[in-house]
Amino acid sequence: MATQGPTQGLIQGQVLSPAPVTKLDKVIPAYHLVHAVLDVAIPRGASKDKILRGTGIFEDSLTMNTCISARQCIALLSNVRSQCQGNDVSFLIGKSLGGVWLRKDIANIKSSQNLEQAIEALTAIRWGSIPLVSFKRFALQDKNIWVLQDSMGCEKRGSHKLWPFIAQLYLSMLVALLKQWTGTRLPLSFTIDSDRPRNVQDFETYLGLRVAFNAPLMSITLPKSCMTIPFPFADDKTGDAFGEVLGETKRGMDYQQSQVISNLSLLDYVRSQTLSEPQKGLADLAESLGCSTATLKRKLSDHNYTYRGLSEEARRQQAIVLLALKKLNNEQSASQMAFSDLPNFRRAIKRLTGLTPSELRAR
Repeated sequence: MATQGPTQGLIQGQVLSPAPVTKLDKVIPAYHLVHAVLDVAIPRGASKDKILRGTGIFEDSLTMNTCISARQCIALLSNVRSQCQGNDVSFLIGKSLGGVWLRKDIANIKSSQNLEQAIEALTAIRWGSIPLVSFKRFALQDKNIWVLQDSMGCEKRGSHKLWPFIAQLYLSMLVALLKQWTGTRLPLSFTIDSDRPRNVQDFETYLGLRVAFNAPLMSITLPKSCMTIPFPFADDKTGDAFGEVLGETKRGMDYQQSQVISNLSLLDYVRSQTLSEPQKGLADLAESLGCSTATLKRKLSDHNYTYRGLSEEARRQQAIVLLALKKLNNEQSASQMAFSDLPNFRRAIKRLTGLTPSELRAR
């Protein structure tokens, strides 16, 4: 049975940090999302009944405070993908969420001082803004890169893969939001980790012309200089945007839930721990979460992942960032990846990425 929100763990009477959010936790505000989906899907040949079928979402009972789980959200978007005509449906839903069906708390972020502050505010309400995707930020010389990660196990096995659809939706939403907040179109660049599609014009229409395909990672790049440009709608009182954003979000859930909700999903937590403490294994991770190894395995399986698959994905991403993006040498990269032996490091990189360290640096 789905829970109403993540709960805190207790060990010897001590309250732990908020538990990572799972696929079953009802933390995603549904009202604007569902209406944005229906507004796009119905004119594209889908029926309301088929879009909502199997989701546990009922339009006549939706209120501004209704929250759904990631599992329900994924089921909703899966129905849209299978029922709607046209390759641009994901982009249209994202644009609608960033415009016509823009939530008030997200709209209020435009009173932030600059993009740095706006991103901090958006991150604070991630379950109400971009719940199925997480962004890992890397700083290079003159630019920032945000790598997209599947935060809730959106990927479906077999031929019908939902992750690209969801990623496109939220990329389109972000472009629409940034244009509203800044009053201009920022010089965003995107890399897509798939072959060049037939509908490349949709990517260019909704994301812009700086889109590269066949990349090792799905990412967004922006010059660092854009982060501190003053917003045209900035409030003179720094911090007002945060107060209003967080206040609106917390009013949509009961007090106890608002105090224990985490900004990390279970998948994000495992990725983070895998990289920060590579010497620890599945049993150590389960202990840190206050559950058995079997329970953690089952929870990861519910998210369409295994521990090994998730940890190798995180290590693969780390290798690509260090070698292909930052262009670090083998010694520097091996040190950051906790390898004490260079031959083992080179073998691991080849196994994880299919390329040698020198081939990655040459990309």
